[in-house]
Amino acid sequence: MPVRIRSTRSRQLCTFFLVGCIALSLYGCSSSSSEGPPPPDNATVHEDVRGAFQSPATGGRDMIVHHEPIPGVMDAMLMTVPVDRPGSLDTLDTGTPIAFDLHVADAAIQARNIRVLPDTTTLNLPPDAPADSSAQ
Repeated sequence: MPVRIRSTRSRQLCTFFLVGCIALSLYGCSSSSSEGPPPPDNATVHEDVRGAFQSPATGGRDMIVHHEPIPGVMDAMLMTVPVDRPGSLDTLDTGTPIAFDLHVADAAIQARNIRVLPDTTTLNLPPDAPADSSAQ
C-alpha cells in the first residue's frame, strides 16, 4: 500500500531529506585514489622511472602511464599513478616518452618531477605494450 503524504510541510521535508541523501551519496562516490595526503617526504623514491604517457585520469589528478620495469619493485606495466601537479599533464600527448620520480610510502604512491624525454628515446617495454606507448 503506497504511503500518501498529505501536508505540504511533510512533502517539503521528504524532498529535502531525499535531496540531501542523493547529495551525500554523490559526494562519497566522487572521491578518487589520488585524494588524501601525498606520500611523506621520507617515502621511498624511485628516481628516473621511464615510460610512455597514455592519458590523464580523474580530471588530471592521475596519469595513465606504461612504465619500464622498476628493478626489485615491479615489472613493466600499464598503471594509473597520482601526480603531484595535475597541470603538468596538460602538454603531454599519448605516447610521449617521460621520466618521473615515483614516491612510495605504504599504500600511497605519487609521481613527482615529470619530465619529457627526447622523441628518439627507446623505452624498454614488452612487445605487447599498447601501440601508442612505444617511443622508438
